[in-house]
Amino acid sequence: MRRGMTASLSGGLASMGAAVPYALAAKYAQPDRPVIALVGDGAMQMNNMAELITAAKYWRSWRDPRFIVCVFNNEDLNQVTWEQRIINGDPKFEASQRIPDVSYSRFAELIGLTGIFVDSPQLLGSAWEQALASEMPVVLEVKTDPEVPPLPPHITLQQAKNFSLALMKGDPNESGMIKGAARQMFESILPGKQ
Repeated sequence: MRRGMTASLSGGLASMGAAVPYALAAKYAQPDRPVIALVGDGAMQMNNMAELITAAKYWRSWRDPRFIVCVFNNEDLNQVTWEQRIINGDPKFEASQRIPDVSYSRFAELIGLTGIFVDSPQLLGSAWEQALASEMPVVLEVKTDPEVPPLPPHITLQQAKNFSLALMKGDPNESGMIKGAARQMFESILPGKQ
């Protein structure tokens, strides 16, 4: 965030479905500025896809048509999955955490918006450039790895212990969890290294 920019965040990062409605409200408050919504795939399926229809209906009346919805598609209710692992020491419960793989970029195209799909980190920069240059609203769908943990800046001993408990209880993708956590930790220590 830079000076002059505004943002809204769903309460406590736990109220799903706020991103696109918040972005629409922001666009009506500031129709001459670009608006970006960052949303997970669970929230997108919950109600944000319906709100894209609202954007498709009204975008032509905006002075600046830049309205980007970036969807992180990992086919998982990921924040809850990681909370269960870190707070409770429980493995991922597939029946409640795994969600259908939906093509959000293709849905955007179906309703007359621009859809961009990215499944490679190398393509992300150019995808953002394309989205920001678009003459109409864009859904930028980014395929992400559900096993890369959303790590807080400081990990407590209890969180590390609970992570270990989740592994001992038999998480469905233990090797992916370990690799994702290690990659996330090393990238925070050695930025830009693979």
